[in-house]
Amino acid sequence: MAVLGPRALIDIALPTGVDAARVFGFQMEEGVTAEQVISMAATMIGDANDLVSQRYGGIMARTSRAFARYRQGSGTTTKTPTAAEFAGADPIRGEQIGNMLPRNDFQDALGWSRKFLERADSELLRFDVMEIRDRWINRVDYDIVLRLLSSLENQIGAAGYDVPWVNGTSGNVDFIPPQWRGKSFANTHTHFVRVNAAISTTNSASALDTMATHLSEHGHVGRKFAIVSETDIAMYTGITNGRFAPLIPGEFRLTAGNSAAPALSAAGELQGIPGELFGFYNSNSGVVELHSHERFPTGYLWMGKSYGDNNPSNSLALREDKKGFGLQVIPQLDRSMVPQLDKLNFEATHGVGVNDRTNGVAAQIATGGASYTEPTIS
Repeated sequence: MAVLGPRALIDIALPTGVDAARVFGFQMEEGVTAEQVISMAATMIGDANDLVSQRYGGIMARTSRAFARYRQGSGTTTKTPTAAEFAGADPIRGEQIGNMLPRNDFQDALGWSRKFLERADSELLRFDVMEIRDRWINRVDYDIVLRLLSSLENQIGAAGYDVPWVNGTSGNVDFIPPQWRGKSFANTHTHFVRVNAAISTTNSASALDTMATHLSEHGHVGRKFAIVSETDIAMYTGITNGRFAPLIPGEFRLTAGNSAAPALSAAGELQGIPGELFGFYNSNSGVVELHSHERFPTGYLWMGKSYGDNNPSNSLALREDKKGFGLQVIPQLDRSMVPQLDKLNFEATHGVGVNDRTNGVAAQIATGGASYTEPTIS
C-alpha cells in the first residue's frame, strides 16, 4: 500500500473528469481560487503523511490485513534428530497463534463558511490547515506510544484481541515464544520489566541490559534502539564505565582526552525511529541507540530492533485503509443549483497493533511495586 502524499491527495480531491473551475467556482478577494485552496490543503496534509511515514517507518510494517500471526512455542527445546536406518523421521508442524489489528476511522473538519472563503485571508486559511496537520501528526504519535507502552489487551469482536508484547499468562491470548538456539521459554515469560528502585544512571543501565537481553534471546540480535522519556535524558547520558557514547554531529571535530572533549563518541543520524537520537549505550547484548521522546512519562522506556523501513519483521503493524495510509482531503459542496465548495473535511482510517510480540520490551523504573504498571499517555 502507498502513503497518501501531496500528489495522490490532489488527485483524490480534484479528480480527473471533474471541472474544478466550475465546481469550485469562486475567487477570494486576494485573487486565490477555491481550487488553489484545495491544492494547498492537499499539499500540506500530503507532506504530513510523508513525514509520519518517514518518522515511524523503521518501527512499523504497513498492512491492510485484519490480523497478525506468528509461531507459538511449546516451552521445550528440540533439534533435528540423527537419521536412523530403516526408519523415517516423525513429521512435525509449527503451531501458530495470532492477534487482531485494530482499525479506527478518524475525521476532522475546517468550519469555513462560503462567505468566509470568499473574503478570507489566504494566510489564515494556511494556519487553519496547519492546525489540522498538527492534530493528525499528534494522533498517529499518540497511537504508537500508547501501543508501545501498554500491557493491556483490547477486545475486537467476539473473540479477537489486540495484544501487547509477550506478557505471560495475564491476558486472554497467552503466547509462548518459540525456542531460539537451545533456549526455551515458559508461559510466564514477559517483556514488561519493572525495576523497583528510584530512577538513576545505575538503574537505567540495568534496565537497558535486561531489555537488550530479552530481545537477543529471541533472535533480535545486533543493534537495537530504545526510546526513553525526555525528562530522564540525564539518567542515560550520565552512565559511566565507558558504556554511554554521546552523539557527535559529523560537522564537529573531536579532540579527545578529557571531560570537555570525550574520547567515547559516535557520529551520525538515524531516520525512521520516533524521538530524538542523543547517544548510544554499549549493552551486554549489543549497541543500543538512545532516543528521547517528550510523550514518554518519566521512568518509562521501550526497546526494539528495526529491520528497515516498512519491514515485515518490525515491531508494530500499521493497519491502513485500502487506499493507503494518511489523512485525506475531502471537499464538501453546497446544495446550490451549481454546487460549489462549502468546506473541507479530513478523513483517515488506520490502527496500530503489535506485529511481532517478541520484538518489543517495555520497562518501568520506579519504587513502590514489583510489577509493571500501566502509564498515562497524554
